[in-house]
Amino acid sequence: MAIDTRIPARVRRANSLGQVDKEFDYGPQALPLKDVPIDLRGRPIHHDRIVGGVPQLPGGGQDLSGLINDVHSIAGTLVLRRGLIGRVVPITSTPILIINQQEIGGRGYLLLNPAGVVGLTAKGTLIPSTNMVGALTLQSASLGVANYKTAKLFFNVVFNVGAGPVTFDIQTLDPVTGTVWLISQTISVVATGNVYADIGTLGVDTDLSVFVTVPGGTTITFSVGFVLKDGLDGTSTGVTQTIFMGGPGVTPTAGYPLLSGKERPFYLMENVQLYAVTAGPILNMNIFEL
Repeated sequence: MAIDTRIPARVRRANSLGQVDKEFDYGPQALPLKDVPIDLRGRPIHHDRIVGGVPQLPGGGQDLSGLINDVHSIAGTLVLRRGLIGRVVPITSTPILIINQQEIGGRGYLLLNPAGVVGLTAKGTLIPSTNMVGALTLQSASLGVANYKTAKLFFNVVFNVGAGPVTFDIQTLDPVTGTVWLISQTISVVATGNVYADIGTLGVDTDLSVFVTVPGGTTITFSVGFVLKDGLDGTSTGVTQTIFMGGPGVTPTAGYPLLSGKERPFYLMENVQLYAVTAGPILNMNIFEL
């Protein structure tokens, strides 16, 4: 009996509607390019030409050239190309032009606000050496303590006449009125010497002062020093040591804040002008051209 070795003819398959389905015969078809997620599309790069050391893509090579320019822009604030040039610009309460960038392709800048005390500890003199003849009172200047958690006070007292007692009232500013000072602690001194007072967190709120009362018949020479601890980055004087940056009409309300002791790198494109202003005091800004 002869064996039939002929290959049977392919049977065209159809879907449920009786339509011929090519995927059964030829396999699944590729999705149209517009339906493929952009991160899954192929990215063939053909270095057909080299112009100025830059590989060119078909059609002018704009994609690769643009990518190179973007990388240079990002690296512009990290890489020194022509040396570090620094200058100091005084910033006042009137907007001042600090950078007028005219270079084609842009340039990187490092802006630094070095004003004020920076770090977790601040120290200073609250009342310098003063002579008082009773009966008199004296209130120290306000000390900003909003950025600090604890405070220590140092009293150096010399009794020239009489024996006191002399009281030093530690005061904190009432935030509702903004003018009324409330007593949080009292230090009493009755003899010549140095007195150390760790007032901790009591009365260390937003503003602190010391109110001195010398009774009649007593004369003293004294000074008061302070140390602020457990502080945040920045200064105890807050916005008064901040520089604000923006356009020609920049204000302390709408400007980009550069806090005391902070730095900020920027990459400015061509024909960009940057201005700066303060909330009142004159602060020196360090500008480094990268």
